[in-house]
Amino acid sequence: MLKLDRSFLLGKVKAIYRVVSKGESPLQLILKKMMEQEIIDGVISARKEGGRIVPKLFKAPSEIELSPLNTFFGVNTLLKKAIQKYHLSRIAVVAPSCVMDGLNKTQYYGIGCNWVKTAVALKVGILCTGALTQESLNCEVLDLLGEREEVERCYYTKEGLAYGLSSGRELLVNVEVHHHYVSSACKYCLNLSARGSDITYIPEKEENVGIFIIRSERGGRTLGLLQKEYPSLLKFSSLKMSDISHVEELLKKKMILNIDSILERVEVGLPGSKWDGNRFRKFYRVWNAIGDFNIEEVF
Repeated sequence: MLKLDRSFLLGKVKAIYRVVSKGESPLQLILKKMMEQEIIDGVISARKEGGRIVPKLFKAPSEIELSPLNTFFGVNTLLKKAIQKYHLSRIAVVAPSCVMDGLNKTQYYGIGCNWVKTAVALKVGILCTGALTQESLNCEVLDLLGEREEVERCYYTKEGLAYGLSSGRELLVNVEVHHHYVSSACKYCLNLSARGSDITYIPEKEENVGIFIIRSERGGRTLGLLQKEYPSLLKFSSLKMSDISHVEELLKKKMILNIDSILERVEVGLPGSKWDGNRFRKFYRVWNAIGDFNIEEVF
């Protein structure tokens, strides 16, 4: 019998903070202040341009404008440009777990891993229940709402995933419907909370409020420094695991759907190279004895 575990869903947690900022997203403000303090010299993420979300390399604090939607396709393609063309050496990467997993592999196993390993200063993972193309997002809203409306941002509430619409309304998203519209690879993801990053960011309903899950000493030191430097701009409050139980519950629901998709794929004889017989046996062994493994290493 498969069992879900907090360590599998959320990974390693050193501390949890709710951060309230002045005037903009706390993550966006933190990245700007990090660049002003020369803690980092560039940010790789995505932003909205002409109605589309595109990967973007930010080289100045004034340029930083993060995507309000969970669409970060192609972000990792900017690494080579940032390092070789612009000679950046202290880069912050802000993206969902799929990008972080690829970055971690590049840092330790890929061609040119030495320069990637030393150039990335901070990895900020975005909590992700699945990414959508613009067309898929439009269809999802039409399915849930019965009418067309533009989604301006996505965030998480006590009730689960929600969309802020252009009309000012809030649309709560049924996770089963959402699973149907997300990109194909997102249906098989086992790392929704961006394990393996320094910090995981969870946007909340108010645009200037967000939750930061600290996973590494580097992430903790960075936020601690900014907390001391900008007490009037960034208000930190410590949270307990029980305060994010709604996040854990949402991840559990989505993970069950993802596991079901993986097993369904096997039943019809379509395991990809990543999911061969040995990997499935390892998956079942880890899943059923989750407390005995460091989940951030085995997958």
